[in-house]
Formats: sequence, structure tokens, C-alpha cells
Amino acid sequence: MIIQEVLIMKTPFKLLTLGIAGCCMLASYANSSMASPAVTAIPASGVITAVPISAPISSTDIQVTAKTEQEQTSELTSNLSVPVISGLKDKAYQTKLNDQIAEVAAKDLDAIKSQAKEGLEDATQNGYPFRPYSVDVKYEVKTNANHTLSIKVYTYSYTGGAHGMTRIDTYNVKDSDQAAAITLSDIFGGNYKDVINQQVKAEIAKSPENYFSDEFNEFKGISDDQTFYIENGKAVIVFSAYEIAPYAAGSPEFAIAIPAASSSQDGVQVSSASKQEQLDQLKVDMSVPVITGMKDAQYQAELNDLIARQANKDLESMKEQAQKDAERAKQEGIEVRPYELFIKYDLKSDGSSTSSNRLSIQMTTYTFTGGAHGMTRIDNYNALNNEQASKIELSSLFGDQYKEMINKQIIAEMAKTPEKYFQDEFKGISDTPSFYIEKGDAVIVFGQYEIAPYSSGSPEFRFAIPSESTSTNPTKPSKLVVDNQEIPLLTNKEGVPFAPLRTVAESLGYTLKWNADKQQAEVSKGAQWTAVTVGKDQYTYNKMAPISLGAAPFINDQGSLYVPTTFFDQILKADVKTEVDTIFISQK
Repeated sequence: MIIQEVLIMKTPFKLLTLGIAGCCMLASYANSSMASPAVTAIPASGVITAVPISAPISSTDIQVTAKTEQEQTSELTSNLSVPVISGLKDKAYQTKLNDQIAEVAAKDLDAIKSQAKEGLEDATQNGYPFRPYSVDVKYEVKTNANHTLSIKVYTYSYTGGAHGMTRIDTYNVKDSDQAAAITLSDIFGGNYKDVINQQVKAEIAKSPENYFSDEFNEFKGISDDQTFYIENGKAVIVFSAYEIAPYAAGSPEFAIAIPAASSSQDGVQVSSASKQEQLDQLKVDMSVPVITGMKDAQYQAELNDLIARQANKDLESMKEQAQKDAERAKQEGIEVRPYELFIKYDLKSDGSSTSSNRLSIQMTTYTFTGGAHGMTRIDNYNALNNEQASKIELSSLFGDQYKEMINKQIIAEMAKTPEKYFQDEFKGISDTPSFYIEKGDAVIVFGQYEIAPYSSGSPEFRFAIPSESTSTNPTKPSKLVVDNQEIPLLTNKEGVPFAPLRTVAESLGYTLKWNADKQQAEVSKGAQWTAVTVGKDQYTYNKMAPISLGAAPFINDQGSLYVPTTFFDQILKADVKTEVDTIFISQK
């Protein structure tokens, strides 16, 4: 039997924000086999050059303008030129994307202001010269044509030392009525890693002296979330400084020709059954998904029937209500605005092997029946696309204790901006919480007014799905091995594994400095620097804006400081692998 999840809420929107703390980069990701495209290595520069405010615009309604901000004090020089997008067909997506870009710049500015103040105070107390810190934000529009927008944002920060560091954020958008992020799998298919790795290695082989050759730093393959932008019919793969080459080589880039067609070969296909009506009492615009290509044909037929019956039920209900209310209004001499029914869908995960065979479709049903605004209902359909398809449950993704883990993280996120939510309203997720699956995450969604006022929209909380977690009780790590030595591993009640910071960090070549007053440990190696504070789920890298790892550091009964094992992967950029019940940590 197929069961749907129904929730009243606003439409969520897909965003692609590819950012990195310090010199490390993130990007979009995904994966189907394609012919090997041409690749070109792009000469890299060790310094950031001036970036034009906008790129030439072809016949498109999209415009990108600059919002600038400059400031100069004894502590800091800032020069921000932040892109502002207009003209996208999906206005809600456009607003959210602009807000996201602006928020990243604002957080970076606030973070470096705080660091500059501390740096000046420290220099004054210790009697050494202080060179003002600086932050510069510039951007390039790489593509603005054929319904594709690609923007590359540079954030350069100087916080002392021989030179600063540059972070690159890229935003790749497909412009449509339902705008969406463009991923590497969209471009090259499911085998995108093999295609790109082969071409990058071939290009590196032409001038190996420009790249690292030792076993720890040499190029082994692109990451799951490899940074890229789109330009002149090519996807340009971007690496950060020091990632695969010395600083003198800058940030290496490799331009790979985009094939004429690119789609996931083993995923399901979703087409649209459309219906538009304009009646005196009701306006109808429906786009209902029709699924083909599932491995379980019977399940597919049942799912399509369920979706169609729900849409038709909504249509008949709205027609009946609109007619009755119109007749009553006529009797009472009241002018009534026609009611509205809009239905659209979004394929969140296509059920292909690259998405772990997870199919996730979200339908948005908007109804207006008078008043200040209408209401939106969200129907989520999540299925495992196997020979015998089945409904995906949160317990199959996170284990039997999923409620406790999810509730704690939602409460922690709400505590960061409590003004956006009803006080003491959230008691925990229900037995059948609404969620969809997208890019390896399960996204919990709440309806309008459920835990927050209307102005806050429909809150969403994103949780990374553990790898190989389709069983009801996935194996949990119980051992930690660093440099062939077993080290104590602790697991909290949510199942998050923790490791002793000093033991692991020193094994990786880092130096620790403990600040008892701040309850903070500083971790450094060469130009790399980070700090962790007891009880705070905020982790910084090279003094950029802090990020959350979903769990805060703590000190155990023996006085050792423990951090989530993801700290070594996401912050220190070590090689962290889990095999059965053991976590292995080593230098990359």
C-alpha cells in the first residue's frame, strides 16, 4: 500500500550555494555514462584580480547588478560588491537566492570584524605592529543565456601573515517557472566522476611540475561536492589553493566541454499532465506528475493513480465550494473574487543509482478561497526504486532512534533565531512527519502556523542521510583508528560519534593551544587555523564564518575535549572513512 505525506505549508525552493570555509571549496554534485568531453586546463593565478561588475548579457531577461559596500577603519578595510539577481521567472526562488548570497557576505564581514578587533587588541597588548585585516567580495557572471545563469563569487580575506586566502562560491541556476540548481550529474550524467577525473588527470600529466606529486596531496579524484561554474559551453572544475597544487599555482581550473545531452540514464522519468480552466467562480492551473521508468511497474501504477486521484479530488472540491460560495454571495449582494487552484510538482530525487535509488516527488497545491491570502498544502511521495518498491520511512534513513536525534537538532536550530518561531510550540516531530529527499539530505518540513507565524513561512530543517542507511537498524561505529592506532570513540545518545581532539589532531600534525578562560582550543598547522569552544556547535576555519556540525564539543569525565568525528573531515579536511563498525582517520 502506498502512503502519502500531506502537509499545509508554503512551497520550498531548491538552492545551490556552493561555499567553503577558508581555502576549501564546495559545489553541487550528482552523477550516467557519457562520451569523454574535451578538457582544457585554465591558467591559474595566485592572486585575485579585479572582477567586472557584470558580464555581457545576451537575449535574456535576467540581470545581475552590484550592491556595494566599503569601509575603512584602523582595524579593517572592506570592499564588498555583492551580486543581486533580477529577472528570474521564479520570483520566490530569486528572492531566496539573493537573500542567501547577501547573508553569506554579511556573515563573512561580521566574522572578520570580530577577528580584526581581537587581532588589534592582542597586538596592542603585546606591543607589536598590527596590519589592518581586509575582506573583498567580487563576482563574475560566467553565463547568462539559454535559461542558464552561472555566477562565481570571490571572497578574499587577509588576517595577517604572508598572504590572504580566497574562497570561491558558485551559483548555477536553471531559469524556469520552477527554478532549480544545476548539478554535475545534470550535465555529465551518473558517471560524471569517472568522466571528469580521467580528463583532469590527463591535463595534469601535461605539466606535472605544477601540481603536488606526493601520495598525500596529489589529485586522486573530484569530491562529491566539487566546485564548478559554467562558461562558454563548458563546465569549469575549480580547486582551491593548496588542494592539488602549491600556492604559486593559484586555484587550478579545468574546463570540460558539456555534452549535447545529459540526463540520468537509470532514473525514473516524470512528465506533466496539465489542465487549465478559467471559470466565473474558479481559476485552475494544474501540472500533475506522471511517473514512468520505475523498476516496480505495479507500484508505479498505484503511485500515479494516487497522485491523480488526489489532484482530481482537490479540483472537484474546489469547484463545489466555489459554486456554493458564489451562489450565496449573489444572494447577499456581495462581490466575490474568483477562487484559485494551482498545482505543481518538483522532482527532488530521481530514483537513480546515483541517488541511492531514492525517488522523491513533492507536489504543491495552492488554494485561494477569499481573505488576505491562500493556503498551500504539500504532498511528499518518497519511494525506494527497487524491483519491489517501498515507501521510505525516516527510520530506514536514520535508525529507530530518529525522533530523538531529529528533535534535538531542530530545537538547537530554532534556538539560534527564536524570534522566528512560536515560543514552546514545538514538542517534537509527529509519527508521520512530512519530509522530502534531496541531494543526500532528508528535509523535514512544517506547515504554515504549525511552529511559526505566517511571516516565517514553512520552516525546513535539513539532515544529511548517513551512507548505506536503507536498513532499519544501520550499523553504528564503535571503533576509531588513527594511523593504525585504536583511539577511544564516544557516541552520544543521538548516535553521533565523537573523538578526542588533541589525540587525533596531533596525530595529523596539528598543534593545540588551550584557552581556559574561553573554554576554547585553537588548532593550527602552518597557515591552517581553527578553534572549537566547549558547548558551542560553531566551528570556524581560517577565521571565516562559523559552520554547524550538528553537535557541540564537550569535556568528558577524564578532562579530555571531544569533537564530532565530522570535524576532522569537514574542518581539518582529513580523510575520514567508515568501514562496517570502524572509523578510520588519516591525512589526505
